[in-house]
Amino acid sequence: MKKKSKLTKALIAASFLISIIAIFSPVMAANPDRFLMLDVMAKGDDGDIAGATTSIIAKIKYDKASGTPLAQVEFQTKLYDESGEKIYSMKGKFKDGLVMSKNFQFYCDVREVLWINLWFIVGEGILKTTDADIVIDYRGFTITLPNTEGRYVPISFWMMINPKGEYLLDDVIYTWEQGGWATVIILIDGVPSIGAVTYLTKYMEKVVP
Repeated sequence: MKKKSKLTKALIAASFLISIIAIFSPVMAANPDRFLMLDVMAKGDDGDIAGATTSIIAKIKYDKASGTPLAQVEFQTKLYDESGEKIYSMKGKFKDGLVMSKNFQFYCDVREVLWINLWFIVGEGILKTTDADIVIDYRGFTITLPNTEGRYVPISFWMMINPKGEYLLDDVIYTWEQGGWATVIILIDGVPSIGAVTYLTKYMEKVVP
């Protein structure tokens, strides 16, 4: 995969995660006899890539043997030109992702709010993109989209889910007008480089005895 400059990657990383509040250990089940199942779907216009649509599907459930919640995630982003023709796509997936927190929070310097009460998930999986070098404006920077030359390659991912779109501003909790959202973030050389993000169309929690 073609690489961005170290400076660009560092700036993108900062734009994602300025002022992270804490580092978390994987979430453990409070009661090993009951476990949570989570079913999530987000689909629509991408919130950060102009002219793109994104779909994200995630399922999370506690592993009875380990007492650890594990995530299975798939996503796809398609980019269209002004005539409506698809010019680029990227899709990825990972399974057995670790849920690091159910109460994650971070400051978003693009929307200038502190997002709160997020699921934060990390995982190792695969990514496949169109074989094209496409440059876009992304979160205030000019970047080249990942290019795997049409092949699946191993990649690291982060995922965040904000069930209600809750954020903190001036010590007051608000709910984002469009509601909850989900994002899958691609890491290159351990650095968050680009994310796919869109609003939730389904969010279901179920505690199974």
